[in-house]
Amino acid sequence: MFRHCIALLLALAMLPAFSADDPDIRELMTAEEFAASGLSSLSNEEFDVVNRWLMRYSSQTVVEVSSASPAVKETDSYTIRSRIDGEFTGWNGPTRFPLKNGQVWETKSTRRYSYSGTNPEVEITRNWIGSYRLRLLDTDKSINVKRIR
Repeated sequence: MFRHCIALLLALAMLPAFSADDPDIRELMTAEEFAASGLSSLSNEEFDVVNRWLMRYSSQTVVEVSSASPAVKETDSYTIRSRIDGEFTGWNGPTRFPLKNGQVWETKSTRRYSYSGTNPEVEITRNWIGSYRLRLLDTDKSINVKRIR
């Protein structure tokens, strides 16, 4: 079991571009990494546990992980607060968010969310793996994003 934990932690360290909304460790690793990790002996139920763990920890901000995990010693924080520039109707697949601060962000998912508002306030945070999440402050809904400009 210890070998599996070490392999999982090493695999996570090698996933800086990790950004899936519903990650599956079997899809995130290469065939070679998967074979070398020893994870092939896990049942589907055990994979579900690993994937839920990935979701829980990948959705945390850098500060949350560093304060809660003895495995993380030094991290940097990243938070942007701004407003979406103009009318906002939510997201539907690849959606761009021009912000009042001049930045442009885009969703990294096919998820949908309907909302109607003008210049809503958003917060963008980076989690400990390095992916970014935009949160609509009015409703607390969030989605993974990447910076375009």
